[in-house]
Amino acid sequence: MPSQDLILETKGLTKYFEALKAVDNINLRVRGGVHSIIGPNGAGKTTLFNLLTGFLMPTSGEIRYLGKEITRLPPYEISQLGMARSFQITSIFPDLTVYENVRIAVQSRLKACYNFFISFKKLRGVDAKTREVLGRVGLLDYAHSKARHLSYGLQRGLDIGISLATDPKLILLDEPTSGMDQKDSNQVIRMISEVSTKIPVVLIEHNIDIVLSISDVVTVLYQGGVLAHGTPSEIQKNDKVQEAYLGGY
Repeated sequence: MPSQDLILETKGLTKYFEALKAVDNINLRVRGGVHSIIGPNGAGKTTLFNLLTGFLMPTSGEIRYLGKEITRLPPYEISQLGMARSFQITSIFPDLTVYENVRIAVQSRLKACYNFFISFKKLRGVDAKTREVLGRVGLLDYAHSKARHLSYGLQRGLDIGISLATDPKLILLDEPTSGMDQKDSNQVIRMISEVSTKIPVVLIEHNIDIVLSISDVVTVLYQGGVLAHGTPSEIQKNDKVQEAYLGGY
C-alpha cells in the first residue's frame, strides 16, 4: 500500500433530501491504496460521491481534502485541486479518437495550450503526456481508433485514462465494472490495481469478489450511515455486515 498520509476526510457528513436522510453523519478517512465503499442499493454510496466532488451540498458536516476544507466548493474547483471522478456512465467523446479524448484532458491542465501561438515544444509535451497516459491504461495500440468502437471495458479504461491525464492526487471510481463480462472486468481491475500503487483510489463497487480482492480498506454503508470499516478480511468476518449485506458470503 502507498503512503499512509491522510488524503480525504469527512466529519459528520450528512445530507437530507427533504425528510429523507440519504447520508447520515459519515466520518471517513481515506489514505493510500484502494478504499472501497460498498453497501446495498440505497445505502448512500453515490450520494456520498456527489458530496465529495461538489455535485451536491451537504446539509451539515465537513469535507477536507489534502488538509484543505472543500465542503462547499463547486466541482470545477475540486477538480482543479486534483480530485478526479469517473461516473457510472462513461464520459468519453465517442466520435473522437482515443488519443484525442486523452489529449483534451491533458490540455485542460495546460491552459496555454489553447493559445494559437503556443510553442511547438509545449505541444510536443502534450503529445508525450498523452501517449504516456495511453500506455499506462493499455490503450496505446488503440490511439487512432474512434472511442465508440472500443469494447465497453476499454471505454471504461479510457475513462480512467482521462482522469489520469489531469494529474490527479485522488481518483474516485463509481462502479467501473458495472455491466462488464469477466474479461473486461479483469482488465479494469488490473488497471485500477496498477494506478493505485501511485494514486489513491476510492471505489464504489457492487461486485464483492472484486472488493475483497483489490481493496486495502473497505467502508460499508447501510441506510445512509457507516455500518462497518476495516480490511477486507475484517469486513468479511463482521456479523453486522453479514446480516445486513453479504448474506453469509
